[in-house]
Amino acid sequence: MMNKTKKSLLIASLAATLGMGLANVASAEVHHNPPHRVTVGWHGDRYWDGHRYWQRHEWERHHHVAPPPHRYY
Repeated sequence: MMNKTKKSLLIASLAATLGMGLANVASAEVHHNPPHRVTVGWHGDRYWDGHRYWQRHEWERHHHVAPPPHRYY
């Protein structure tokens, strides 16, 4: 059987653990990032038109742009 000192230490440690856990939960902060905004235009090899990304060849074909001339190296 446990003596009074061991019992008191056990209760004190359980109370401290519970208190630290509750303090941690109470101090939890929620961080919301601002919405990600994408500007209309070219982003690397993709074009964002406000609704979807177009691949360069897709956008050129849809907008009737002549393909670039082939370069011989």
